[in-house]
Amino acid sequence: MGLKAKNSMENDLDPLAQFGLDAIDLRWTLKDIAVQRSMMINQQHLAQLIELGLVEMREDVPYLTVAGQNTVWLA
Repeated sequence: MGLKAKNSMENDLDPLAQFGLDAIDLRWTLKDIAVQRSMMINQQHLAQLIELGLVEMREDVPYLTVAGQNTVWLA
């Protein structure tokens, strides 16, 4: 499998790949949520992650969805 085909498959599996370098910041926000550092969460990132279905709010506290859990530890 060529490098281009492999990168394309990884992008299909990673919902953050479309954001380029911003994906790094979004992934750190996911990690902050995963370890319950909610005081440090960028609200703009939170909105994006909710829209992508990677985070959900429960009683005003962000939690990772299953997709979010799978994404946070990729790469």
